[in-house]
Amino acid sequence: MIPQEQLTSLTRRPVHSADGDKIGDVVRVLLDDTTGRAEWALVRGDSSGPGEVFVPLRDAVLAGDHVEVPFPAAVVAAAARVDVPGREVLSVADESRLFACYGVRDVRERVNAERGSGWSEMDRAAGIRAGTEGQEEARTRLRVLGDDGA
Repeated sequence: MIPQEQLTSLTRRPVHSADGDKIGDVVRVLLDDTTGRAEWALVRGDSSGPGEVFVPLRDAVLAGDHVEVPFPAAVVAAAARVDVPGREVLSVADESRLFACYGVRDVRERVNAERGSGWSEMDRAAGIRAGTEGQEEARTRLRVLGDDGA
């Protein structure tokens, strides 16, 4: 996990896969609204790379001058492309699709399983996650690093 105090230094850093391949460079970091932890990086590859793709940061580490993610380059290249206008935030539905691509368990599910308590008290989009009211495409639990002075 990347320490909170190093999050602001991630933008423009190279991102390498678990197998050592360069995937691209960090364009934007998305933080969890509740925990403040880095959840996703928007990574832009070069002309031979995967284009723009969101990569989970939960188990990423800083390794020298680059960010290393625990996924092979092939997994990142095959991840769902999410068309987010302005690349500001991911909707809850988009995030769920990406979790499935990477085989990552949603942190809210992990909290529920480990503590036996509901995330709903902390999750401002809890009702939306279940598909109620048909608004999941417009809601998010993430914010862009720097939007609150971070």
